[in-house]
Amino acid sequence: MLMIHSLTNGLNRFCTWVMRLAYVNVLWVLFSLAGLVVFGLMPATAAMFSVAREWAKGNTDVPVFSVFTRTFKKEWGAAQLLGLILVTAGLFLFADIRIAAQMNQPVLVNVFMSIGLIFAFVLLYVFPVFSHFDVKLRQVLSISFLIAFSRPLVTLMMAAGAVGMLFLVLFHVTFLLFFSGSALSLLLTKLSFKAFMSIDQRQEKEKAA
Repeated sequence: MLMIHSLTNGLNRFCTWVMRLAYVNVLWVLFSLAGLVVFGLMPATAAMFSVAREWAKGNTDVPVFSVFTRTFKKEWGAAQLLGLILVTAGLFLFADIRIAAQMNQPVLVNVFMSIGLIFAFVLLYVFPVFSHFDVKLRQVLSISFLIAFSRPLVTLMMAAGAVGMLFLVLFHVTFLLFFSGSALSLLLTKLSFKAFMSIDQRQEKEKAA
């Protein structure tokens, strides 16, 4: 009986999390589409990570729609600017790699590929940092860079999770519609949360001193 009870509880928790993730992912997709993707994707992503932050803190009963919509409205401008910076940087890197390859400059290609890898690692932390810290965009990028390379094991785990989610999305469209963003945001937030806690504690000690 004890084993059956444990299995039932485990199944209930699993189904509950599936529903939570699916719900947030649908909100992410709908709000992105409502902004014609260009004007909706980044604010919707920021809102999704805010919900994931609450879950990572243990607030699993948080009113998801309320948190999502409030963050979407509040952070719309900042998220748009952050997205513009990231997309512009990514396009420049892609263009540099293409140009170096066309010029048959393998050394430059390797240099730009290395910079691109660093950019990808930093990108993993950007939205978790954006949703957790009340700082300027420049500080969001600098904090993301510092954490990415001060916690290499965590960074590699986050990268593996992102690659794994990409494979799942390619495997079946269901993952794209219901789990791609929400599951990844929760994974990245949970992995980065301990690093954030150490930074928070350091800031509190500095304020107390």
